[in-house]
Amino acid sequence: MLFVSTFLWMALPYNTGPDMTIQKWVGAIRMLLPDSHKPSPDEIIFIDVSKSRYLVPLDADSVENDVVVNRKYLAELFDFLAANHNQVRYVLCDVIFDISTPDDSSLIQSVAGLQEKFLSIDVYAGNSLNKNRLGVRSATASINLHKGAVYKIPYFGMFGEPLTPFKMYMDLDKGDIRKNVLFSLFSGKGISFNSQINNYPLRSSDFTEGAYIRVGLGELVSTGKLSPEIFDLFLKNRYILIGDFENDLHSTYLNKQPGTLILFNAYLHLHYNRHILSIWYLVLLYFFIYWIVWIQTGKKKKKLIFKLKIKYFKPFKFTVNILSVSLLLMIFSYVSSLLFDVNISIFHLIIIFTLMDRVNFILKKRIKKEQRNP
Repeated sequence: MLFVSTFLWMALPYNTGPDMTIQKWVGAIRMLLPDSHKPSPDEIIFIDVSKSRYLVPLDADSVENDVVVNRKYLAELFDFLAANHNQVRYVLCDVIFDISTPDDSSLIQSVAGLQEKFLSIDVYAGNSLNKNRLGVRSATASINLHKGAVYKIPYFGMFGEPLTPFKMYMDLDKGDIRKNVLFSLFSGKGISFNSQINNYPLRSSDFTEGAYIRVGLGELVSTGKLSPEIFDLFLKNRYILIGDFENDLHSTYLNKQPGTLILFNAYLHLHYNRHILSIWYLVLLYFFIYWIVWIQTGKKKKKLIFKLKIKYFKPFKFTVNILSVSLLLMIFSYVSSLLFDVNISIFHLIIIFTLMDRVNFILKKRIKKEQRNP
């Protein structure tokens, strides 16, 4: 039952505070270790739109205006990519096209030249899906938050549509999936949970302190009006990530990251098959749960006593339950991530054990009461 509940829990958008805390420390350790799956700097460029904006009148009298990303610049950039035979890996345009502008027709025409190498985003508004006004290729970028932070990322949205990372996986890796209530079956790969807790090999600091390139949209377009040298140096055979590096920031279990990088890291997690559960991992997970159930139900305990001696004070004694379920769940989270590349939310078991103990306590109390009052 608990083994199945783990798969059901991973399919839900909820999680617990301990899960977030432990995953943060697991992620912090991963940041200190070399990551062979991290893309090299010559594979990616981040085009920042935070300062490339213009005013768009909201009414005929131009009394009110809104500020949107400069679509004329975007159209020029996409025309430039098409003129160079689309020799790029992919264009993720993390820009919301929710307002009409005079440059829309030229932008739509320029996007058409990129074909399936282009993806923009849609977002939820309440309980509805707001598709982009331009009608260009898009996928949903809205993700459920836990206490304002991104944690679990499913493959599909609330209306059954593929979310942005999975849509990129379909486009670039030709991935196929069959999903049921417990798990997802990836064709030719294996099974996974119905959501992923992805790693963050690519972070904002890589573009501010490292060797990864970040350039403003206006700066790129105006540099020699996109000369051929610019394409070869900065765009050819790269993932082109277009987003707001300064303002579109979201909390993760690690820290705040631009939304564009959160989406792209979730794609990388799929691309490198880090979501796939090996048979050995499933066997380990099953026997681990079996073990902690044996410990919990049998109340198997062994205590160690540590003495802390401080000068001028009496010794302090500390008792430590070395078979603490919480400690074991913590250790398993580390083993799962560092050895099997699987980030798992597993502290729901504590909630279940607590409820079981509570029910058991009530039943015993009722039995004693009935015995006293036959």
